Amino acid sequence: MIRGKILDILTDICGTDEIERNPDLELFKNGLLDSFGIIELFVAIHEQLDIEVAPTEMEREEWDTANKIIAYLEERRA
Repeated sequence: MIRGKILDILTDICGTDEIERNPDLELFKNGLLDSFGIIELFVAIHEQLDIEVAPTEMEREEWDTANKIIAYLEERRA
């Protein structure tokens, strides 16, 4: 459930389905996600998954691919 939602959210925010084909794609390095996009991501995670993430929790290295974001959120939910 988390995987599908996050891939859908990132596809919408980043404007490309490349993320679904390659969830290890580096989002920041490839210019797909910026600080505004991160805020959109936090809001969407809260609204769609009922998981609240504070910006201070985010380490850029832990959130630089879809797979890392999914792993982080799955661990928080466990």
